[in-house]
Amino acid sequence: MTESDNNTMITYLRKTLLISALVALCSATYGQGLGELSFGPQKEQSGHRIDGVAAIVGNDIITVKELKAAGNDNKALNRLIMQKLLMQAAEARNISVGDTALNIAMQEARAKGKAVSREQLRRNLIIQQLQNRVANSLVSISDAEVANAVEKKLQQSDAQIQLVDILVRVPESADAKTLQNAKEKTQRILAALKTQPPHAVAKSFNVIYNDLGWVELSKIPASFAKPLLDAPNDVFLDPIIDKDGIHLLKVTGRKSATESGGETVVETRVSHILIRDKDNPNAKARIDDIYRQLQAGGDFSALAEQYSEDPGSATNGGSLDWASPGQMVPDFESMMNKTAIGQISQPFQSPFGYHILKVHERRQAQTGNRKALEKSVRKAIFQKRASEEWELWLSQLRDEAHIEIIK
Repeated sequence: MTESDNNTMITYLRKTLLISALVALCSATYGQGLGELSFGPQKEQSGHRIDGVAAIVGNDIITVKELKAAGNDNKALNRLIMQKLLMQAAEARNISVGDTALNIAMQEARAKGKAVSREQLRRNLIIQQLQNRVANSLVSISDAEVANAVEKKLQQSDAQIQLVDILVRVPESADAKTLQNAKEKTQRILAALKTQPPHAVAKSFNVIYNDLGWVELSKIPASFAKPLLDAPNDVFLDPIIDKDGIHLLKVTGRKSATESGGETVVETRVSHILIRDKDNPNAKARIDDIYRQLQAGGDFSALAEQYSEDPGSATNGGSLDWASPGQMVPDFESMMNKTAIGQISQPFQSPFGYHILKVHERRQAQTGNRKALEKSVRKAIFQKRASEEWELWLSQLRDEAHIEIIK
């Protein structure tokens, strides 16, 4: 077959992969697939040699030229197969990147000193959009789930408030009329508080005035902590009833252990390289080889783009952006917290496979009121769940794909 015939065959397969051609391929006798690949509901088939074609992936092909440029081994073939599947999934969802967005991204890449082609960058942006759309369609977070997580953080919080409490005592055994009288008295007290000092009002109504001073939010009962977290300073809140009676609470000051006026958490900007260990006995050897390259001065971002098997981050040099406490799986978070700024970790294992991570910087993020805390918690839950769902979705995408390796 001449070179012209090869090119004609490649173009023909890439554009149409006509059913008649596939039927002809499938009717042939297949040998064993490459043992390292495990895509599709059945083992990948190895078809008869088609000049210039290395593999058929869904409705597209991988050419021998593409495979050689990518490394010409099973790892490169795996990476190209996943790339083809993701681009096909994006096309099926009508995901695209316009020239304006691409031009802006190209300018940002150049400003960071990254050498990337327009086509490669367009593909990276499309895959990022696909990942976001998949996550948004699969991840659902209820308000109750966020509330529970907020309560847990409050129990661990070092935030403090300066608190005043006016208590209208009501016996636990009080009847409905007694309770109603106490409620009416409380309303009269609130009216008086608008023009008189709290301690004077408490004395005139013969109720208890407590200046509680600085109190840790984590030590306040949840029924009180919820309204107090984002309560304005120097304003008495609506009455709160408990076993002691009716409380009128006022926050007069706020601080944390860092005197920032609210709770702070440490966020870490981190990147990683992932080699999956599922059905991959060589995973540990591969991550160790990448680590040796890094130790010899290799560029982390470039190696992540070349080797990482996390498609969502590999296209961006392995970047996972800012990570909040509780967002990553424990193995990853533990190693991240132990790694100094600007340093890379040794290889380590998580439920997703083997990683190497790099810590770029850390910052203190405030969560000083309930609205901000809820936003932070919801984001952390979403990102953690999105990562898990993306992994499951990728696995399903591989399992359902038609992939044929050409000998």
